[in-house]
Amino acid sequence: MKSSFTTCEITDSEANASTKNKSQTIIGTELVTFRNKEEMRLVGFHDYPVGIPGTDKWMIVLPGYGETKTEVLAESYFLAKNGLHTLRFDYSYHVGESDGDILHTTLERMKDDILSSIGYLHHRFSPKKIGAVASSLASRALLRAAREDHRIQLLLNLVSVVDLRKTLFAIYQEDYLQRAKNGLPVGIMDVLGFQVDADSFLRSAIENHYEDLKTTLEDMRYIDAPVVFFAAAKDPWVELDDVWQAIYAVSGKRMDLQILEDSMHELHENPAVSRKALSGIVHYATLFLLGEDRFDHITQPNLREIGFRVRKEKKRNKILHETSKEEEREFWKSYLDKYSFVVNVPDYWDLMNLVYLLLGEVRPQERILDAGCGIGNFGMFLLVKLLYAAKKQPIFPGWYQSLRYVGLDFVQEALLQARHSHDDIEKEFVQTRDLAANGRLLIGSYFLADLEALLPFKENTFDKLCCNLVISYVRSPAETISEMVKLLKPGGRIVVTSLKPFADLSQVYRNFIKVAKNKAHLAEAQKL
Repeated sequence: MKSSFTTCEITDSEANASTKNKSQTIIGTELVTFRNKEEMRLVGFHDYPVGIPGTDKWMIVLPGYGETKTEVLAESYFLAKNGLHTLRFDYSYHVGESDGDILHTTLERMKDDILSSIGYLHHRFSPKKIGAVASSLASRALLRAAREDHRIQLLLNLVSVVDLRKTLFAIYQEDYLQRAKNGLPVGIMDVLGFQVDADSFLRSAIENHYEDLKTTLEDMRYIDAPVVFFAAAKDPWVELDDVWQAIYAVSGKRMDLQILEDSMHELHENPAVSRKALSGIVHYATLFLLGEDRFDHITQPNLREIGFRVRKEKKRNKILHETSKEEEREFWKSYLDKYSFVVNVPDYWDLMNLVYLLLGEVRPQERILDAGCGIGNFGMFLLVKLLYAAKKQPIFPGWYQSLRYVGLDFVQEALLQARHSHDDIEKEFVQTRDLAANGRLLIGSYFLADLEALLPFKENTFDKLCCNLVISYVRSPAETISEMVKLLKPGGRIVVTSLKPFADLSQVYRNFIKVAKNKAHLAEAQKL
């Protein structure tokens, strides 16, 4: 196998010098590259405990489907802090630095990359023991890799998808695998949040026997290594009974199941669950690979230490994949085209109502800035609120004065859609109240501007300011918020919302499909 690597040591001594850690162990990191069987370049990081001799005990820390090597840094650092060498890399035909686009991803290709990483480790380090940890769909690829290569001596599976057919049906309410078997084309489709060639993905899953629980159980019968599953008690995509069947697929082999209470498919959303899973990973890895039971004295890396490394890698990624403002606009234009349907999602409406309540009572003549307004959803919410209030009035009050709404975004097409949507609701109001065209609920102004640049308003301009689900996308959130606060009048109020890290939106989606009225609504929701 053709292989290359870089001995580029980048120990995070700066982070360790500024932080008093629970352990004196310093984690070093080196950038590595190697090739898979298609001669595609794979890029990864080798994390290791500095000063501890020996490179013969390894854990391969695999990103989940649609994730990069940086997103499994916590798992890798926990293992390295406890004496293991780790390898984390980006799959080919995926997101990240490795060759290929995720449009062409398949489980078989992910499995081949796992096998290539094992070959790379043996070529360079000649390890005595290798284990691997993976999550979700990547876990399914790992099970197949362990069936084919018995040099994998421990498998740790987090929220493993053990029945691909059932998981896809739970999400899309349609049996796409059966559709592919029947020869019906699917084309480019969103598969768990990423646009992929669904015909290739589904056909490969069928031809290579990944499609259902039966194929998973068949793989399990040929795995010699200990296998541990960490299952989420409230996972909407994976049934716990199916995981139990995988555990009992073959009697007499070391199989364990850890049930993580109060968790859904995204384990890291809940910090307590995340810590439990990380401790479990270290416990089993050190037990089976090092022969040490560290359950009661697991060394944890400092959160600042992990954060320092994450920022370092994100900065590297930004340099490698810097996008222009025009490319950003095109991305958001495409995304917002799909985003218009979100107003039909009950949980999103609840979020809008919460923002409204936190802003406080909206009074006539107040000026409201919707910073990063997109297609004007919050403006529509305000209009609907005012419209319902007006409909309850038997006589339209003569003292009424319009609310002054200002929408700001850097995508021109989104602003045009916002204006048209607001005008349509206004027309309904005018017709309902039999008023002249100047009897408006909302006087809207729309500004094409970038939140990362100088904003086109004077200080002390607005009574209220809303920035809904935008701030996490700007480069300097604190600086942007500081500039927005300056725009408020004395006593003004600002509400900023953001998805929390590792937000699990699966239950939001399931809540919607319970009330979806037709297949068209389901199709729109799937785009989100």
